[in-house]
Amino acid sequence: MSNAIKNIVISILFGGILLFVLVMNLIKKDDLISLSERRNLTQLPSFSINSMLDKTLFDNFDKYTTDQFIYRDNFRYLKAMLDLNIKNNYHNLYLKDNYIIEQIYPININSINNLTNKITFIKDKYLTNNNIYFSIIPDKNYFVNDNNLRIDYDLLKSIMINNLSYAKYIDIFNELDLTDYYKTDSHWKEESIVNVSNKLLSSMNNYNVVNYNTLKVTSFKGVYAYQLPISSNEEDINILTNDSINDSYVIHLDTNKITDIYDINKINSLDKYDIYLSGPTPLLTIYNDNIKDRELIVFRDSFGSSLIPLLVSSYSKITVIDTRYISPKILDNYIDINNQDVLFIYNVSIINNSYSLK
Repeated sequence: MSNAIKNIVISILFGGILLFVLVMNLIKKDDLISLSERRNLTQLPSFSINSMLDKTLFDNFDKYTTDQFIYRDNFRYLKAMLDLNIKNNYHNLYLKDNYIIEQIYPININSINNLTNKITFIKDKYLTNNNIYFSIIPDKNYFVNDNNLRIDYDLLKSIMINNLSYAKYIDIFNELDLTDYYKTDSHWKEESIVNVSNKLLSSMNNYNVVNYNTLKVTSFKGVYAYQLPISSNEEDINILTNDSINDSYVIHLDTNKITDIYDINKINSLDKYDIYLSGPTPLLTIYNDNIKDRELIVFRDSFGSSLIPLLVSSYSKITVIDTRYISPKILDNYIDINNQDVLFIYNVSIINNSYSLK
């Protein structure tokens, strides 16, 4: 077969493939959501003169064709495999012993200062007669020494200790290791952080010996499993219970809704980690009628959702505040801050990108 004929055959085959893909994309029904990415997909944009003139029509159409492309998940999988083998990471995620780990780098000193400034604002405005504590939750990458890029944890600690000199630092790093985290998610496992809760409580002079029952409620794939499209197994979500936790109740101060500490209805939600304290919420209060007098206020991120139930047995009332969703400037409209213990606890990802906090 001559080269000319070969070129014609290859051109016909290539053109046929392109035509097949084009036809399949035209007849394929648009998907509303991507289960593999846990997000809504771009829909066909509406035409208007204004959108054409300001070029948003073309930008949105480009996003639409990318989101709705046939076999998109298969191409994402192939791209992930190539990147992991060539660059050792895919969108700053990498694999270590079947753990999906985020590469948080470089250290953002401005963000750390921003966070400590926000904490100092809260202290100056509200905390005149309180015992103040803070703690840092390490990311999984802290426990992996595999030539991966990661922030300088010692520098981060030093800056925060210096900036928050009025608060007692509680170091929980030695209470954790890689296996205490989910393989496919950024969060820690509640059944693995009893030592962390004990360290916090003893450092706040309020430790009591507490026993728990472990109960599996569901299984899930964490957020990293959807960001890194590779094959991964589901992991168990367990909750720890005892009489104090079972008898306690939660009031969501923004809605006045009353729930249990573990919101089992969230089993059917997109993010099953929301079982813990009903997931992201600006302001809630936990009441434990088995304890008298001692109260705690926790400023937290999502890691606090599975940690705070383990503090319940030592406090009559725990107020939980997430300043990603409520401004500290208006807290006195909702709660009274008197002489409670106050704990600020954030994970490294938030500390290194604190501009999400109000």
